[in-house]
Amino acid sequence: MSRSEQFINYFLSHREVLNELIEKIEHEHYTYKPTPTSMEAQKLVNHILESMYMFANIANKQQPGKLYEEEDSTPLPERAKNYTDKTVELIHALSDEDMEEIVDVKKMLGRDIPAGSLLHLGLDHEIHHKGQLFVYVREMGHTELPFYIRNE
Repeated sequence: MSRSEQFINYFLSHREVLNELIEKIEHEHYTYKPTPTSMEAQKLVNHILESMYMFANIANKQQPGKLYEEEDSTPLPERAKNYTDKTVELIHALSDEDMEEIVDVKKMLGRDIPAGSLLHLGLDHEIHHKGQLFVYVREMGHTELPFYIRNE
């Protein structure tokens, strides 16, 4: 199994849980935030999805971009599915050699790192925010929540 396939399996073990949490957010709760200084639920979800997609684009030496504009009304679960599919495609396109290749991210991180390390950094970022989303969804009244990771 290639390094990209291994990473995809690990990524999906977390992303599937994230997507399940996103499905629990009803449209009327898109603007919910647990504290006045928190991001709204919809903004947090978009940030998570867009960030990992951005990291995968950069790992592929492509310009980062978004699949949706800020004002787009596509439901969050549909966005999550599309971002997941596109992110997996980008990661799948990386060979083992590509995963080792140094990526220029000095402006963002202060140093250059291998593409595989960049993907892991992106996933760590996603896991951090997924933890926050657990709090949001619980405070929205949901008590039946998934385990934080799916078995690989």
